[in-house]
Amino acid sequence: MRYGIMINLDYDSYTYDECRDLWNQIRNDMVDAGFRIEGRLFTIAVPGSEARDMAKTVLDNINQGLDDGRDLYTFMKEFYGYDHTETVNLLLPPADGLEVEED
Repeated sequence: MRYGIMINLDYDSYTYDECRDLWNQIRNDMVDAGFRIEGRLFTIAVPGSEARDMAKTVLDNINQGLDDGRDLYTFMKEFYGYDHTETVNLLLPPADGLEVEED
C-alpha cells in the first residue's frame, strides 16, 4: 500500500521565485526522506500515520532552517495525506475496459 502526501504552495499570494525555491527544497528533502515524487504528489510504502509524521517532520525541519524569519506553512495552499491505492488515473482507460489477447 502506498500513501500519498499532496503539497501545493500558494503561487497566487507569493512570488513564483519564492515558491519555486521552497518547492525545490521540499521536493529534495521529501525524496531524501524516502518519498517518491509523482508530480506534486509524494508517495511512500508505509502506513498512513507514519507517512504523515515523516512528512510533517520534513516540513518542520525545513521551516526551522529558514533563515529569514519566514514560516513555510504560510506559503502552503494544500497539505493532504491519503491512501494512494484509491487514486484513479483518468488519463488511462478503465481497468474493466482492458482486454488481454493471447497469441
